[in-house]
Amino acid sequence: MANEERYLPSWMTEKQVIKNTKEFLKFEGQIKQCIYPNILASYAEEILNKIESNEIYEVVYGFDMEWPVAFNGKSKKTALIQICTDHSTCYLFHVYHIINLPSIFVQLINHPRVRWSGVFIKNDFSKLARDFDINVTGALNGIIDLGDYTNKVLDFDLTTRWSMANLVKNLLKKNVNKDTNVRMSSWENTNLDQNQCMYAATDAFISLILYEHLRRLDKKK
Repeated sequence: MANEERYLPSWMTEKQVIKNTKEFLKFEGQIKQCIYPNILASYAEEILNKIESNEIYEVVYGFDMEWPVAFNGKSKKTALIQICTDHSTCYLFHVYHIINLPSIFVQLINHPRVRWSGVFIKNDFSKLARDFDINVTGALNGIIDLGDYTNKVLDFDLTTRWSMANLVKNLLKKNVNKDTNVRMSSWENTNLDQNQCMYAATDAFISLILYEHLRRLDKKK
């Protein structure tokens, strides 16, 4: 991230844009949470029905994942999958204690009409494939990496790397609450507290609204 600022235009480096406003983005819609495979399958079917009923062929959903921090340097199993379908609905699927993901959920993430928006989520889907021994080829083909999209829309050097926090600060002029106590908390615990749920839902929501913002900028070019 050290070289990131050299590629920023003046309108993104003015003090009023990058100052720490402490105005945190927050998801304010409905959070639908589940910990059991049958409920996960039911919610996956619900999302699939949304896709099929949508008049627009290609839909874009915000995506993110959480897993417990391993202090020995090894990555633990995926604990939470977050999908934000619109500004009013975010799904939190707790999968840490699930052995086999429902086939209908695998169908959902590989659906040819879905594009998944997020920051470095190619790594997330690859981890999901390893953790549950599933095929995620369709999901990988449908990824919109927000860092890459930002570089394309704003004509930045294609090697510029972005964190979600920097994208939000520079594009939306707001901040993301990345409280370490929440970010590194016990995501394997199915009884997530309010702060964890809001943190997780907001990340998926931000993945969606960043895409929408960039798409509007792209249309103006």
